[in-house]
Amino acid sequence: MKKFFVVLIAALFATAALAQVSNTPAAERMYEVVQEASSEGWMQIGVEDAADYIFDVMPVVVDVRTQDEWDDGHLEGAVHFPVQTIGEYLGDMPADLDTPILVYCAAGTRGFWAIAYITSLGYNNVKNMRGGYNAWVDAGFPTTAN
Repeated sequence: MKKFFVVLIAALFATAALAQVSNTPAAERMYEVVQEASSEGWMQIGVEDAADYIFDVMPVVVDVRTQDEWDDGHLEGAVHFPVQTIGEYLGDMPADLDTPILVYCAAGTRGFWAIAYITSLGYNNVKNMRGGYNAWVDAGFPTTAN
């Protein structure tokens, strides 16, 4: 009988905890982004295509790596918005939600999270450089450290 009451109380707490979850507009937008992101190659661009994209389109290039990584070298003309604090740079983001934005990190994972966040803000022309800075360097493209 004692076990029954313990299980009953645990079930009541679990039900109460689950009942408190509600959807918000931000959560709905993030869900849409995750659904879209599940498609293969979503918003990804290889380094060769990224080089052409930078030259032809002149997007805002956003480096989302750490300060130490940035200091070791980055793409010329890039802005530095570390993914861990990217929300602090909203005032520095383009006002036009159609502005082309190219994001990169070291290898691609943090860039993916950054484009998911940026896209959830309403930007609709965002790409992540597949392979990130490491692939850029391996391909022999120029970098700068300042």
